[in-house]
Amino acid sequence: MSRSLTSKSTLETLRKDAKRWLKALRAGDGEARRRLADAWPSAPAGPALRDVQHALAREYGHDGWIALKAAVDDLAMARRSRAERIDIVLRHAWDGDAALAGRIVSRDPAIAEDSVFTAALCGDVAGVEHRLARDPGAAHATGGARQWTALAYVTYGRLDPVNAVTIARRLLAAGADPNFGFTDDWETPFKVLTGAIRLGEGARPSHPQAEALVALLIDAGADAYDSQSLYNVSIVGTDTHWYDVLWRYAEARGVLDAWRVKGEGRLGHHLGVSTLDYLLGNAVGQNHIGRAEWLLARGADANAPHAYSKRPIHAMAQLSGFLDMVALLERHGAAPVPLSGIDAFRAAVLRHDAAAAQGLLAAQPELIRHPATLLAAAELGNAPAVALLLDLGAQVEALDHDGIGPLHRAVQSGSLEAVDRLLAAGADIDRRERRWNGTPLTWSRVLGHPHLTARLAPLSRDVRGLCWLGLTGRLNAVLDAEPERIADALAGDESPTHLFCLPEDEDPAADVVRILLAHGADPGVRNPAGKTAADIARLRGLDEAADLMEAGHAR
Repeated sequence: MSRSLTSKSTLETLRKDAKRWLKALRAGDGEARRRLADAWPSAPAGPALRDVQHALAREYGHDGWIALKAAVDDLAMARRSRAERIDIVLRHAWDGDAALAGRIVSRDPAIAEDSVFTAALCGDVAGVEHRLARDPGAAHATGGARQWTALAYVTYGRLDPVNAVTIARRLLAAGADPNFGFTDDWETPFKVLTGAIRLGEGARPSHPQAEALVALLIDAGADAYDSQSLYNVSIVGTDTHWYDVLWRYAEARGVLDAWRVKGEGRLGHHLGVSTLDYLLGNAVGQNHIGRAEWLLARGADANAPHAYSKRPIHAMAQLSGFLDMVALLERHGAAPVPLSGIDAFRAAVLRHDAAAAQGLLAAQPELIRHPATLLAAAELGNAPAVALLLDLGAQVEALDHDGIGPLHRAVQSGSLEAVDRLLAAGADIDRRERRWNGTPLTWSRVLGHPHLTARLAPLSRDVRGLCWLGLTGRLNAVLDAEPERIADALAGDESPTHLFCLPEDEDPAADVVRILLAHGADPGVRNPAGKTAADIARLRGLDEAADLMEAGHAR
């Protein structure tokens, strides 16, 4: 059966259609089985909901459920006013969804004709030229929610990988300001050039024509020194490419002092260091040897303080166990920073110097009780240092002020070896820290370390985490062995009971609910906002899970 989406189609109606179809299949309905065979001849004999959703998508002419959802989203977007769609397209350049903006424009290319801003953003060269011919002032006009110029939309936008340089050249020739800028919510200055390079928090990709745009902007008078671009580059990746590019332009324009000398508006100035020294501190802290070498060769001070800790970067390298970095700094004139007490002990441990660590402990036995050393070793993923500390008598449950333990930090580092060392020493695999109420298992998921999730899950008794991950086999085994865990709750939390902690996929979510209800979970509990777990599941589109909970509550 071939179907077509209409203006009335919604994701909710499609979900319900798939559920009705699945119910009919499970009831042995022959017509439902024939429909499945027609839509997807290779469908599983015992399909789950996701399989029926896939077959439904094929009926609508799409490759799968994700493609069908995108098509429905597009229809929903078409129901928005044109002004709303234009706003979404323009906003993507700063904090919106580039994929959604691209779909909007592909469905309605005429959006490019709305203004000089949309024309510039969408790569419409003719449209930009037409508007500039009619109104030369359009080159420096501002518009859209953020009141940007068309040139800013060119460099911050990511819809046009081909014509950005051509359009930027036309706008600059017509008088666009190559130094146009704005500030974010923290009053951080962003320039047109910053948009071309981007990166920074979230690792926003550079524009496909970034290097040509940067060259064009600087040739047109853009400042060859851009503090935000340097910051954005310094926290992403390990290469020196953009340092090379921006240094070369600063040298050609005679503004290298902006890198070398502290000054108002320069990166690091409000923290008391020059730009070169600020960037060196970032490189040392991340053990980026190549970047550190590059910066030192251009005048960064090997004796400079770290911008945030205010301690000499040589000391910071020692305290992290970065011996190659320590040697590099000393080759460039860093005066060795003597360490004492807990600092000396930490440095010895992180460089795996057992004799030095033992000597310090002999003089100051209390050093082993300081939790920061094991926490630091775990966070750095330094498994040999973790092992040395444990051998020396460190407490495996050394916690910080938020109740975050070494196992949490080892998970954060991604080091399986460090995790295994701590588990072997008896670390509490289900310790819940107080800041986010997370266990090492949930940290492994949030931080994107599936290899650690696989290591921890078979050992964990974190019912909330097992629910969230949809690990029904382990969940059932834990509750069978320790049925009292069904009553575990977090008073005041937005997800107070296990029933609030369901996975994203509907079939696993329903399976989790069945297990929890079978072990006595109470579906009537409400969160601080007055919502039941069924209410929350319904909002997430987990209708089968919600139905199960509502039926359980009625009983």
